Amino acid sequence: MKLCNFFWVLVFLAFAGCVAIPVGPGDQLGAVPPSIQIDQNNVKTWDRPGAFGPVPSELKEAGDKACYGYNNNTKAIGYHPNAQDEKGNKFKDGGYLCVPKE
Repeated sequence: MKLCNFFWVLVFLAFAGCVAIPVGPGDQLGAVPPSIQIDQNNVKTWDRPGAFGPVPSELKEAGDKACYGYNNNTKAIGYHPNAQDEKGNKFKDGGYLCVPKE
């Protein structure tokens, strides 16, 4: 991943339960849901990206729309129905793991 893309991945997607990071989802949902963490640079990231499972086909369109947040050049690659925000609250419609489109 290019350094420029990495920067944008970390910066722009904290919208509708979607935060981008440069790590992929697991093959299935993790027992402990992922939650948003805020690092020392005030950047939001998922704490357990491997806890995301694949995006169900019926949620792919909604996931991609959630990932568009600030930049429509992103897509959803992971989903967890119990993903949590930085305060530990469950996102109503689950959370998406987002990355830039290639």
